[in-house]
Amino acid sequence: MSDAYIALADGRVLEARARAPGRTRGELVFTTAYTGYEESLTDPSYAEQILTFSYPLIGNYGVRTERFESESVQPRAAVARELTDDVADWLAEGDVPAVDHVDTREIVTTVREEGAMACGIAAGPDATAEDAVEEMEAC
Repeated sequence: MSDAYIALADGRVLEARARAPGRTRGELVFTTAYTGYEESLTDPSYAEQILTFSYPLIGNYGVRTERFESESVQPRAAVARELTDDVADWLAEGDVPAVDHVDTREIVTTVREEGAMACGIAAGPDATAEDAVEEMEAC
């Protein structure tokens, strides 16, 4: 059973694993960078968005504050194929929902073909697919 859900504006709901709990909504976007995840997560240009990482492992060199672009995490949520504990804990400390164990290639392909879209995320032990859909519909 999943404990996180990602609702997309195209009607799909993807199951995932919660790494940092919460509910949120925003414009779903992606980055193809394979380094610089701290920079991406603190980049003000991602404010109010849900950031998907196309690179499969995020966090392999920890969280280094000297890499930050701003004082805090800017996206409303993070989506990855796999997040390390360091990154997941950092996002949880900042109350930023984070999910992994999802096919980010599918998400990136969808956004490339259909453009950025509304997205809702519900993550945590009580999360339901309906919660994620409610968040997406509130965008």
